[in-house]
Amino acid sequence: MVNEVVALVQREVTHHRISLRLKLGSGLPPLFGDRIQLQQVLINLVMNGIQAMADIGHNSRELQIESRLDHDRHVVVAVQDSGPGIDPANANRLFDAFFATKSNGMGMGLSICRSIIEAHGGRLWASSNAGHGATFQFMLICTESGPRICIEY
Repeated sequence: MVNEVVALVQREVTHHRISLRLKLGSGLPPLFGDRIQLQQVLINLVMNGIQAMADIGHNSRELQIESRLDHDRHVVVAVQDSGPGIDPANANRLFDAFFATKSNGMGMGLSICRSIIEAHGGRLWASSNAGHGATFQFMLICTESGPRICIEY
């Protein structure tokens, strides 16, 4: 799924001169869920990261997508950018419907992403990186039940 999303956003990555790095865990268990919805979440997080780095000038524009198992053996997917990070004044409102940090934003993307992840029994959160940038992560529980569409990395 991650590789499919990378193919879909490759033009934007190239256009914005982003250095994209993948750090994908091996042997991750399959997830059961709506592949299109989960791709949409990842596309939104990647595009937000790209847009966050648009105005950082000549600084290095780096985006990393990582997948791994957490200590509870849940699959975690993280999108880390080297943009300006999260303004602490906005941190508690990022996932609120109609709250936008971009002048041309509608404030729906992260709210919809959170709803999709929660509908899959997971969790979506954000944090500022040490130094600069932000990381948006979602966790999904590995389960044998649920929709019959299997998501593999």
